[in-house]
Amino acid sequence: MIDAAVLELAARQYGVLATWQLRELLGVSSAAISRARRSGKIVDLAPEVVRIASSPDTFAARCFALHLRVGHWGFLSGATAGHLLGLRSMPTTRVAVTVDRSFRRTMPTWSTVHPSSWLCIERDTQRGPGGMTVATPMRMIWGLAASFNQHRFERAAEDAWHLGLITPTAAIEYLEVHRCRGKDGVLRLEAWLERALGQRRPAQSNLERVLLEALDRCGLPEPIRQHQLALTGGEIVSLDIAWPDIRLAVEPGDSWWHGGDEGQRRDQARDRACNEVGWQVVRFDQTLRTDPDSAALQVARIHRQRTSDVRNVPGS
Repeated sequence: MIDAAVLELAARQYGVLATWQLRELLGVSSAAISRARRSGKIVDLAPEVVRIASSPDTFAARCFALHLRVGHWGFLSGATAGHLLGLRSMPTTRVAVTVDRSFRRTMPTWSTVHPSSWLCIERDTQRGPGGMTVATPMRMIWGLAASFNQHRFERAAEDAWHLGLITPTAAIEYLEVHRCRGKDGVLRLEAWLERALGQRRPAQSNLERVLLEALDRCGLPEPIRQHQLALTGGEIVSLDIAWPDIRLAVEPGDSWWHGGDEGQRRDQARDRACNEVGWQVVRFDQTLRTDPDSAALQVARIHRQRTSDVRNVPGS
């Protein structure tokens, strides 16, 4: 059964094949499929979907298996779609699909199935890796809003914004159309939009969100996020967390956003340029994760000292 045509199709599909493809597209008989199973040349990955035994059992293979299994009844969604679209820290232990609520096929134990009464393949999906049917960014974000807690959802939403997959404006339009769909998703999406609409750009790292939450617990005045500052040479820079009244900014660093060592050198040069125009910039690296509350307390002390210094400068 395992001839060149079978291997060629399997190679395009991460090593997996639907049994209907074997029969209808490649002319393999049911008896030959059964013999290949018994001999160990193919193994069952999902009902009516097999994997070439020599191909690895990967996340991509399981995604494609569910793509074949649900067919026109649904699409890869939620955290699975987020991972395929490039979002960070999306779980891959299970594969999520959204299906029409009339879908009744048996699914593998490693899948998470979300029945939906408002499903439109043409509107809600796009082609993903290998031609898989994947949720559009906005449908993906909606699914994450309904399944993640607020902190995880906001991180995902900011990542999607940073990657250019969504914008707050597009999210508002989507929300207005689908507001009645899924109470939890609506509340989380609204809470993120309330913050995001005051920003010109997405939060530049998860560290930024962690620190903002810790600063709020310290009782500091609410800062401006992504504050625009004109430097001496005319360049406009965006400061992650800023109190313009006292010319203080905090920049939580993260290599994923800043580009490693070269990015750090650029950041240091930018900080010096900010100092030239009277701003104090406090920068944290990724060790902030271990104790954000201590970092916030340090910022609070700097804020108090900076406030006192600025008020005591004649003409301030």
